[in-house]
Amino acid sequence: SAGLLTEAVSQGHVCLNLNQMTGLFHSVRHLLPDDVSEWQRRLKLSNVVGTGDDYRPLIMADNGLVYLYRYWHDEQHVATAITQRHAEIALTNHQQLKQILAEWPTTIDGIDWQKVAVLMALTRQFSVISGGPGTGKTTIVLRLLHCLYQQRADLRIALAAPTGKAAARLQHVISDKDNTAIQAKTLHRLLGINAHNEQGRYNADRPLPFDVIIVDEASMIDISLMAKLLQALAPTARLVLLGDSQQLASVESGAVLANLCQHAMSFDADFVTMVADLAAIDLSDYARNDEANNTHSALQNSVVKLQHSYRFDEASLIGRLAYAIQAGKADKVVLELTEAGQTTWQQDENNALLIAGYQPYFNAITASENPLNCIEAFENYRVLCAIKQGPQSVASVNAVIERQIAKLGWRSQHDFYHGRPIMITQNDYRQQLFNGDTGLILKDEAGQLRACFLIDNVLRWVDLIRLPAHETAFAITIHKSQGSEFEHVCVVLPQEDTAILNRELLYTAITRAKKQVMLFCNETILRKTVMTQHERESGLAGLLDNQIG
Repeated sequence: SAGLLTEAVSQGHVCLNLNQMTGLFHSVRHLLPDDVSEWQRRLKLSNVVGTGDDYRPLIMADNGLVYLYRYWHDEQHVATAITQRHAEIALTNHQQLKQILAEWPTTIDGIDWQKVAVLMALTRQFSVISGGPGTGKTTIVLRLLHCLYQQRADLRIALAAPTGKAAARLQHVISDKDNTAIQAKTLHRLLGINAHNEQGRYNADRPLPFDVIIVDEASMIDISLMAKLLQALAPTARLVLLGDSQQLASVESGAVLANLCQHAMSFDADFVTMVADLAAIDLSDYARNDEANNTHSALQNSVVKLQHSYRFDEASLIGRLAYAIQAGKADKVVLELTEAGQTTWQQDENNALLIAGYQPYFNAITASENPLNCIEAFENYRVLCAIKQGPQSVASVNAVIERQIAKLGWRSQHDFYHGRPIMITQNDYRQQLFNGDTGLILKDEAGQLRACFLIDNVLRWVDLIRLPAHETAFAITIHKSQGSEFEHVCVVLPQEDTAILNRELLYTAITRAKKQVMLFCNETILRKTVMTQHERESGLAGLLDNQIG
């Protein structure tokens, strides 16, 4: 059992579901007891298996879920912390808030879920806002900040995201709107987690000095990091999570945002009345009387799923493709990819097409334009691969592109050359460079090669000798692309089936593109990918269902 549990955790599951073993471990199914209840009985007799009352290496819950103690503890803490924050915050300045909401432009028919989301975040200690690309999550952050300060001008507000790239994008958005007093940080920096302090500077005994914490790209947060974040909140602080629950889950164990968005939205009568009064929005179709149903969800009035994409309308091929992938409709995906327009489907890898997207960047580098122009040109396009090594991988695509630029004459035989894009792969707190940060190797004003990063809208030059671990980044993995957006994207899937391929991976890759996406794969692999859904085992959703008494 311990070996199977360890393998399950390595696949991203928080626990092992004894009732769902067939799909996980085909190769060893014949070694497992046919009767699950017999297996549970044997485990309960083991002195290394407990129920959580005291420390044991393994914990078995009543519902047949088996955990490593660490993940059981984290999941319990997350559920308890969210439950304790199932509280309403009283609004002030009702008329002024009503006027602000009335002045917001509404361009869609039906419910304006952006307004509902803002009202929810204003009135709840814990709230979750989920939506795909272009559904207005960034707009919600800006409007929420405006309303929060309207409610109380001296609020201490923090903005954070799981990666440096996502934090930088958040900072760029708020800086454009004169919210310069707020600095978006990575969650690790916010919590004070570093190589010398993995638990973080802040915890229940030393809470974060903020009244409101807003976290973007929450789908990337694993169960352990979420536990640390919730533990570090002051008792009266509120937490707002934003993200896309359909995206890839975190690299480490858990799918916290997906768990939180697992059930349908529901609101009680008081919330429905408040939204009708302040925003003239009718939520009666989503009203649910938990008392009558004898159910008590810790997430009632706390989750909004944004319904309308302002970026991808019905005429958008990327939008239709994303929805078809979400629904697992392989025939529809194949049909959409044969249509001309924003999406181009290449069943055979075409190196010339793959490289062509970088031509504006090559032009900028060749012209030795200023660093900002080079960075802007590079950030317009990216090649995204499912795998790191082997055919159709990050390594092979980077090699193809580097061979091409060698022919242009501006790549030397050395590792570092003018125009080489790099991605940091290891956190370096001394240099303030973090896993996922992207930069360019460029000649500085003195003609010396150095690494150039655009961080918090400021150019930073780093000597090559001081760079932490990094890799060439013409092509990056789809996982590493989370939190990023590009005008144009090229997605490369392997020609052979691999366990990593699933619809969440493809959806994440496709939705990194704002204008155009090109896909390299064969039809068999494409269909298999769209039909495969990777659901991570967890007990979090169940714990939150019946915790409010």
